[in-house]
Amino acid sequence: MGVDPVKAKQLVDVLVARGLGLYGRKKMVQICYDSGVALLDDDSTDWLGDDIGSAVNDFLVNYAKFNLAAKMTAMVLAKKFDIDLPEGLKRKKKRKSRLRRLLGR
Repeated sequence: MGVDPVKAKQLVDVLVARGLGLYGRKKMVQICYDSGVALLDDDSTDWLGDDIGSAVNDFLVNYAKFNLAAKMTAMVLAKKFDIDLPEGLKRKKKRKSRLRRLLGR
């Protein structure tokens, strides 16, 4: 999987800008660090390692863990920038409905 570094940087920059406004700097710094992306003092991003594809995938998965809106935003922007979705975002969680849980007791 070859990820275009320019498109990957644009994707990460958009998600970081959104995340800074919604979730705060502390959470975004942690997500960036866990993913292999550096959040600089001027709120721009840079890569910590050479494997940009892996860093983008980790960033998308970690960002999507905030809530459903974050997951959907990450998925839409990945499609817009022609970046393949990681398997962690493609899977659906299977949940039992409330009624099924009550009937199962």
